[in-house]
Amino acid sequence: THLLMGAARRVLGEHVWQAGAQKDVHQSRLDITHPKRLTREEINRIEELANEAVMKNMPVEVFWMPREEAERVYGFRLYQGGVVPGREIRVVKAGDWEVEACGGTHCKSTGEVGAIKILRTERVQDGVERIVFSAGLPAIKRVQEIEARVHHISDILETDVEKVNVALEKVISEWKNLRRERDRLIERIARMMAEKYVSEAKEIGGLKLISQILADKENSIDLLIEVANEIVKIDPSTIVVLIRVDGEARSVVKAGDKAIKAGIRASDIAKKIGEILGGGGSGRADFAQAGGLNVKNAPKALEEVESIIYKITAGREEQWRR
Repeated sequence: THLLMGAARRVLGEHVWQAGAQKDVHQSRLDITHPKRLTREEINRIEELANEAVMKNMPVEVFWMPREEAERVYGFRLYQGGVVPGREIRVVKAGDWEVEACGGTHCKSTGEVGAIKILRTERVQDGVERIVFSAGLPAIKRVQEIEARVHHISDILETDVEKVNVALEKVISEWKNLRRERDRLIERIARMMAEKYVSEAKEIGGLKLISQILADKENSIDLLIEVANEIVKIDPSTIVVLIRVDGEARSVVKAGDKAIKAGIRASDIAKKIGEILGGGGSGRADFAQAGGLNVKNAPKALEEVESIIYKITAGREEQWRR
C-alpha cells in the first residue's frame, strides 16, 4: 500500500490521503481521497509508477523517532494510516518514495514486493476511491487469467490476440446492424398483423375489442407489443388483448386514448387476466402485461375481458340515457 500511495499522490496530486486499507495474500485494497472517479489513464500511470518503485529495489528503513521531530522532518503525511499513539513513533521509509508512521510488518526492500497489478477501482463513498490490487505471484496469476480470457476471445473470433479489439468492434457493429434490421422487420410484420386484426375487431358499446390467443413461438412479446401499438394508432377506440401461449401464458394489454376516456384501464384488465392464468398482471392505464402458468384458462381470460368491457360501456350508456 505504501508504494501505491506514493504513486497515487504523484499522479493525482498532494490532496490524496489514505482513507483505509486492507491487506491479504491474494488481493488487497487501498482507499484514497479523490473528488472524481479514476480514469483508465490515471490507473495505468499509478500502476506503472508503483512498479517502477518496485524495480528500483529501494531499501525500506524502519526506525523510531520522537513524534515532534518526525513531524518536523516529514510532516503530517506520516499519519496516512491514522495517528499512532506514543511520544516516539515507528517510521517506515521506502527510499525517497514514501514515508509513514506504521506498526506493520514490511519488506527489507521494495523489490521484495514483486509485480503490482491494479484489478479494479470502486467508488466507496463520495470523495473516496478504492484501489483493489494484487502483488507478487498473485498479481502474475491474475495477469495470466486475464490473458487466458483474451486468448479465449481471440479463438472465438478466429483472430490474433493483437487484433481482438478490431474483430470485436466489427462483430458488435454487425450485431447492431442485424438488430436494427430485426426491428424494421418487426415493424413491418406488426403493421400487417395490426391491419388484419383491426378488420376483425369486435364492437362493444362504441369501443372495439381485439383479443387473440397466439401459439406460434415466433410471436415474441416484443412483436405483440408492436402489434398492439400499431392497432391503437389506427383506431384509438380499441382495446387490444394478445395472449401468447408457449409453456406459459403471457399477455399484452393495450388501450387507445378513446378507450381510456371511456373508462378502460389496461392495468385493471391485466390484473384480472393474471388472476385467471394463475399469475399476476400490472401496468399503466394505456399499457400492461400479465402472465401465468395456467395456459388452459387463456380462453376464459378473453371471455372475462369481454365481460369487463361490456359492463363498463353499459354503465356509460346508462349514464348517457339519464
